[in-house]
Amino acid sequence: MQDSLFDKLDSGKKVGALGSLNADYSFSLASFPEPGSTVEAEGFALRPGGKSSNQIVQAALLGMDCEMFGQVGEDASGAFLIEKLEEAGVKTGRIAKKGPESGSAFIMVDKKGENEIVVNPGANGLLDEGYVEGAMEALSSLSALGFCLEVPIGVVEKALREVEGPIKVLNVSPMPSSPSLDMARGADVVIVNEDEAKKVLGKPLPSSPDSFLWGQAAKILKKRGLPSAVITLGSKGSVVLDEGKAWPVAPKPVAPVDTTGCGDSFAGALLAGLASGLSLPDAAKIASFAAAFAALGAGAQSSYGTKEEIKKFSEE
Repeated sequence: MQDSLFDKLDSGKKVGALGSLNADYSFSLASFPEPGSTVEAEGFALRPGGKSSNQIVQAALLGMDCEMFGQVGEDASGAFLIEKLEEAGVKTGRIAKKGPESGSAFIMVDKKGENEIVVNPGANGLLDEGYVEGAMEALSSLSALGFCLEVPIGVVEKALREVEGPIKVLNVSPMPSSPSLDMARGADVVIVNEDEAKKVLGKPLPSSPDSFLWGQAAKILKKRGLPSAVITLGSKGSVVLDEGKAWPVAPKPVAPVDTTGCGDSFAGALLAGLASGLSLPDAAKIASFAAAFAALGAGAQSSYGTKEEIKKFSEE
């Protein structure tokens, strides 16, 4: 079954991401430091990142025709981020350059593969609604368009309202201080993790992805006129909520090396599947394998697999 799903990915479809690009400063640690303490890193790496940039790289590695929409600073980090996108096959001609510094993230990864992240928005925080106006024609020509919330929310809301044509997928992360799915009414699909879903739905969630209670959550979304949703549950897999029904998506068990960027890998693969005309549950199956593969490598984009690599991984 997985073979046929991967074979249905259509390389002729255009996928875009509108949002963040970050330089990731990643430190490997035995364990996270306690407040007020200092620990010595066991390793360090500078890697390309940013939620939206990560998503579009994963879609490109799956063979899609991809373009990044966003902003970097007029610094060496900006040039580095653009270079890495181009190496992955992503078009970068519409990335703006503004301000003295690009976005950055400082990431700590412990022996269990868990992470803690601090983000400095830099040029991402300077992205404005005028950028969306200028890129409207290109954005509207896409088959699927992904968003995150590492750029000003007003920019995302404008694009969700006004861009017509692509399937619009909003990764509701990082979670706003006053969470509400109402801002996502212009989206076709939202992606939220387990903790985020509890906040936006205002209700306790089932402990298992195959619980019938997820069907009730799907009915809540439909009744409120909200988009379809994919709830990611970490090692428990994910649940698709669509048209008042729920579909559990089983995970592929792995021993994670580094979970940094796994959620972005999931979102990018979901974009690729939806752009190719797959159903939301089938697109989520591909995304689940992509995210599990990413957990086996260090970093975000540096850990992502190609279509061939992830397909083979799904068969093992």
